[in-house]
Amino acid sequence: MKLVCLGGFGEQGRSSLYVEGRSRFLVDYGIKKVEHEGTLGELPLNHSIEPEFVLLTHAHQDHSAMLPLLVEKGFRVPVYCTLPTKELTIQLCRNWYETYRSKNLEPPYKLESVEELEKLLIPVPYNETFQPSSGTRVTFYPSGHLVGSAIVYIEDELTIAHFGDTNFGDRFNPDPFLDLEAEVGIINGSYGGAVMNSQQLRKNFLATVQSSQRTVLIPCASIGRGQEICAVLIEQETLNKPIYVAKSVLENTKKLLDFKEFLRFGAVDTLNRLLKSPRIKVIEEAHLHDLIAQGSILIGPDAMLSSQIALKIFDVIKNCAQDLVILNGYQAPGTLGRRLLDGELKGIKVRVVYSELKIHTDLEDNERIIERCLSKARLILIHHGEEPKATNLAKALKRKFPNLDIRAPHTGDEIHI
Repeated sequence: MKLVCLGGFGEQGRSSLYVEGRSRFLVDYGIKKVEHEGTLGELPLNHSIEPEFVLLTHAHQDHSAMLPLLVEKGFRVPVYCTLPTKELTIQLCRNWYETYRSKNLEPPYKLESVEELEKLLIPVPYNETFQPSSGTRVTFYPSGHLVGSAIVYIEDELTIAHFGDTNFGDRFNPDPFLDLEAEVGIINGSYGGAVMNSQQLRKNFLATVQSSQRTVLIPCASIGRGQEICAVLIEQETLNKPIYVAKSVLENTKKLLDFKEFLRFGAVDTLNRLLKSPRIKVIEEAHLHDLIAQGSILIGPDAMLSSQIALKIFDVIKNCAQDLVILNGYQAPGTLGRRLLDGELKGIKVRVVYSELKIHTDLEDNERIIERCLSKARLILIHHGEEPKATNLAKALKRKFPNLDIRAPHTGDEIHI
């Protein structure tokens, strides 16, 4: 069996793995969001591939946004995923196309290719094994990261458990399914060798919000992170600032309720509380300056301050030292969020703080996955982690499991098993 790392190894973004065994297939095909002259993102490597089908873990841009490009390349092959992933992926790909156009850049694919992709996406329920080719069997299990996100369990020449983006203790999604055993494992390296205490991170986040004298801007994804942040804030009764969110955050809250069977117990009640809360109001751009002047909490995309309402708000508050920007997730190279964190921009007066909320597996989570699912694995690969985090995680796990072959490969590597 051969594994080709087309993206997402030694980096965070453009996740894509090509497998040649009894069948030839891809797992994910995303984009690495960057902000450089004339480009919005880096694509998976242009390797010689002939996939018979694609397996899609979930509908985040770094895993799914370049699927229409496969259509453009002539690969009109089935793409298997869960139902929420199918619906959210099409929406996401259309948004990416419009983002390119809004910046006067040539999109990497035509809008017609998104429509063609929609015909190729085949929804599959959790826990039901299917056979995308005569030599391969696949089962999707919950991964706990996003509505419909999946651990992909593959039975081919070897058994492979691709954990995609995985998270334990998520507020809305069921915990990852760990009643499986695989010979090859692909696990998430977002946090490197760190241990992330979700409860303490939420406390730190709230303390940061309350430290602001005036307006607080919280850039975030409109599905997943947006609902988590709103839930954290409305639970804090002593928080006396008005909370305004982008319309897309509330629209996606309603969208999540369309997929109740994919959510964890209690999530529906939490989402309904968000929609009914008198403390949550919609940002109206016509009144943006008034909302900022009164000292509000403003929540909306995009998470890296590259576009949309968050960038518009930032442009208004960037010269006010009393205001606060809270970056709370991964910031890709070249994006405004990353440049602010790296101190590259001079003359910006607004206070910028990084206060993360956990959405991936940390060191202890990955140890748990290995103990439960990969204790006899022939090979474990770290993906979805920038260097040196990926290598640090591999080293930490080797200390715990010295008899296992645990590696942090890089994009472009080919691995023969």
